[in-house]
Amino acid sequence: MNGLNSSGGRRAIAGCIAMLVCATITCAQSPRLVPMSAVESTSSAETIELGKMLFFDGRLSGDATTSCATCHDPKKAFADGKAMSDGYPGTLYFRNTPTLINASRQSHFYWDGRMSGDDLPSLVRDHISEAHFMQADGRLVIERLRQVPEYESRFKSVMGGEPSYGKILSAVAAFVRSLESKNAPFDQYLNGDKAAMSLAAVRGMKLFTGKANCVECHHGELLTDGKFHNLGVPVNEDLFNEPERHITYRRFLRTIGVGECATVSHDVGCNCVTKDEKDRGVFRTPSLREVGRTAPYMHNGTIATLEEVVEFYNQGGGESANGAKDPRLKPLSLADNEKADLVAFLKHLSGDSLQIEPVQSPEYEIGPLGEPAQLTVTIGLDLPEFDNDSFPRLAALPPVPVPADNPLTDEKIELGKLLFFDDRLSGDVGTSCASCHDPRLGWGDGNALSRGYAGTQHWRNSQTTVNSAYLAKLFWAGETPSLESQAKSAITGNLAGNGDQVMIEERLAAVPRYVELFDKSFGARPTFDLVLKAIASYERGAMIADDSPFDEYLAGDEDALSEGALRGLELFNGKANCIRCHNGALMTDEKFHNLGLAENDLFKEDPLRQVALRYQHYIRGVPEQTYRNANTDLGLYYTTKRESDKSRFRTPPLRYLEYTSPYMHNGIFETLEEVIEFYNEGGGEPAAGEKSPLLEPLGLSDDEQFDLLEFLESLSGDEIRTSPPELPPYQPKKP
Repeated sequence: MNGLNSSGGRRAIAGCIAMLVCATITCAQSPRLVPMSAVESTSSAETIELGKMLFFDGRLSGDATTSCATCHDPKKAFADGKAMSDGYPGTLYFRNTPTLINASRQSHFYWDGRMSGDDLPSLVRDHISEAHFMQADGRLVIERLRQVPEYESRFKSVMGGEPSYGKILSAVAAFVRSLESKNAPFDQYLNGDKAAMSLAAVRGMKLFTGKANCVECHHGELLTDGKFHNLGVPVNEDLFNEPERHITYRRFLRTIGVGECATVSHDVGCNCVTKDEKDRGVFRTPSLREVGRTAPYMHNGTIATLEEVVEFYNQGGGESANGAKDPRLKPLSLADNEKADLVAFLKHLSGDSLQIEPVQSPEYEIGPLGEPAQLTVTIGLDLPEFDNDSFPRLAALPPVPVPADNPLTDEKIELGKLLFFDDRLSGDVGTSCASCHDPRLGWGDGNALSRGYAGTQHWRNSQTTVNSAYLAKLFWAGETPSLESQAKSAITGNLAGNGDQVMIEERLAAVPRYVELFDKSFGARPTFDLVLKAIASYERGAMIADDSPFDEYLAGDEDALSEGALRGLELFNGKANCIRCHNGALMTDEKFHNLGLAENDLFKEDPLRQVALRYQHYIRGVPEQTYRNANTDLGLYYTTKRESDKSRFRTPPLRYLEYTSPYMHNGIFETLEEVIEFYNEGGGEPAAGEKSPLLEPLGLSDDEQFDLLEFLESLSGDEIRTSPPELPPYQPKKP
């Protein structure tokens, strides 16, 4: 949790002290100070301990490094000690992080009171999922924890079952509820120990309840009225001077429906919740419990010390440029010694420091793998079977197909190139399209299985983007029908870019060069849909390989192929019969086949690969009895749910083959020689589903295999290389 202050659906409150609203209002019953009451915990010690473990575990976040404790540090009274929080990597937050101590007693959470204080599990969920806090898919979090035997056993013994999202939220909430103020000198004094507070603090308490009248808004056991006030707190200029903070703020306003997000010059406070003009600049009165340990103060951290807080109120608050300041705020005319006494009292509101040491997170382990359960019901798409007697011959590539709603222009290609290399499209601004599609590595990533997003490891090989413009089905299992939809899946996928669409739009809008290029390319400001169109245009315009020796041969140059390659071509079309599946101009039938490939040992050795595979099963709707013990990638089955489609994958194109090793959907072969030998032996034995009947031993001699290799090598021309462009910088403008 990035402080109880937040955005994304509910934002702002809790422990940075906007100190008392002073007033001389007469109430029917005068507010009073009361000691902290004892509350018996409803959670077991074991549940609290489990919640503590999770609180310190970065695997609850998208990048697997950001934990609740990142912004709620026990050494800083479960706040972070910063004026405004950092938030998730690649973002900066726009409000101060309040303490979690006594959070369970709050009437509302967040500085603008967006969420009811009686629902801590929902608050935990908000922080795990929110783009600027922990940005994690709860389903991925579950699969991570299920890869940790200690968590498995603890959840079973403590919460009666396997890790689930609800149990995770409840456990963390139980730990947060345990964070209570204890033994504050103020409480001891009210309970009869008159020596618990210094004489200066006693005088300060009299000022608090009398001349300064702080008690008007800071009363009860939490020392807050739980209401909302405009104090005229000055704007923290870092909100606009630091681009990532400004971007996060604008995204926040958009997600909660504030229409003026592009021009607003201040934090609108409760107005973002109520949309009522009288609530502009109004924030919730924070508790003064633990106030001595939770500097800096106010919703935006603009006041550094308690002395400055007292002086702020002594001056009658600030000059509000953001809504109407509370009229009860008047100068207090406190003398220097009175201000010092008031500060002394405030420092006596903090209890014993909570000595909670960070927990070492338990380790992943390789899970037991077994046969997936077989389904008895067949559902899904009715895909046509392979027709062995009808397929197109090998041919030169035709013009690149371009969709009618995204015509190709030089401006789009230029814009698309920048975006392709810009890691600001990812959640943590650390992953670009080029991270997994590197021009130096055949426009793949050179790994058997892709690296994926930070904190994850992908379960499939990263395919080249070269000539992908011709494909009717993208990804190994053909999940998407266009480059535009493929880009969306890659940018937003939790194992790929983990990007948030609104955050991306606000980041690009803060870059003047992008605003200019989007206007030139589309006549519009940056939007996520246009990002996809620009990237697709770059792929269509700059990633076409049609200059191979084989293309020269097709164009009439009989000397373009060596004698060995010509013999290989004859084998390709004849004895080896590769053309059954690798046909047409792109050399793929774009159909799906089970080759009986062995599982990559990386999957067997890397817990994160297993997490990724189970997560893929989970999000694609595979029944739990199938995916819990899954030991193989089920390919097309994820889409169709048909038994016959298990472990079937799309036939890859053969153009540009020289630069795109390793090969197959799981990168199991490093060289083309290995690929040829695999087919020569008739494929493998599938772990799931039935092997394609098209695969049978070929009986190729060593010389024939070498000739076939020579032909395959002739399908690649010059390598398509480019240097990463210089990316345009942020330059947000203060409205």
